[in-house]
Amino acid sequence: MKWPRITVVTPSYNQAQFLERTLASVHGQGYPDLEHLVLDGGSTDGSVEIIRRYADRLAWWRSERDAGQSAALREGFDRSTGEVLCWLNSDDTLAPRALERVGRIFSERPEVDLIYGGLRTIDAHDRRLFTQWAALDLGPLVYESAFTSQPSSFWRRAIYQKAGGVDPAYRFAMDYDLFIRMLLAGARALKIRPVLANYRIHPATKSSNLQQVCAGEVARTIARHGLASGSSRARVLRKYAYRLLRFARDPLNLIAAVESRLRGHGPEPVQDYPSAPP
Repeated sequence: MKWPRITVVTPSYNQAQFLERTLASVHGQGYPDLEHLVLDGGSTDGSVEIIRRYADRLAWWRSERDAGQSAALREGFDRSTGEVLCWLNSDDTLAPRALERVGRIFSERPEVDLIYGGLRTIDAHDRRLFTQWAALDLGPLVYESAFTSQPSSFWRRAIYQKAGGVDPAYRFAMDYDLFIRMLLAGARALKIRPVLANYRIHPATKSSNLQQVCAGEVARTIARHGLASGSSRARVLRKYAYRLLRFARDPLNLIAAVESRLRGHGPEPVQDYPSAPP
């Protein structure tokens, strides 16, 4: 079996508290054909010193002021050479053997464009909070939840390029926008059971601080592609129908919903996304 080259792009800015755990999780994979690029936005907290310790294992890195996370991601993917792509933020980590699992599937199943698995949510001290399971289908993503499981998702370069790549105009929902465009471009997605990554929740995360920005950008994507229709009442009915369908298809989603509420992290707020301007 020929292992596909997997590119991991890590955008970084002032996350020295977590960065070494992120880098170690990538380079501890033991994957035979790994390409890792780190694009730091000019950190001043010791991140650069950590990156330098890994420099001989990185395909490329830089630390300079840039136009933000989305622009850094686009730059990283433009510089990369992997057949399979993903990104891992500087406060998240890959699960053990994640790259081996997805590399094997991509090698054996050429019809698959996008693979996603479980995403374990952890706190600042690596303690598990709950595990989430996405549904990367247009219906649930448009009407029920904008959750994409981005840290535990991997896709082929061909579908990324066909979709047009990361849009640098997005500040938060660049993953949602990219995944919607990949699905619209015909991406064949495969959900697998193993947990592939850990997503860290802590007070400084963008998820904690930019929910209004996220809602607006999700609305923009939905409106741009004309993905939602019907009255507000019809959209609410579709929301609950897709939620019930998601729980029925995978009961672990129901367990995740209960766990997240018990730990004070409810599901993403439901917005009237289609009414927002493009």
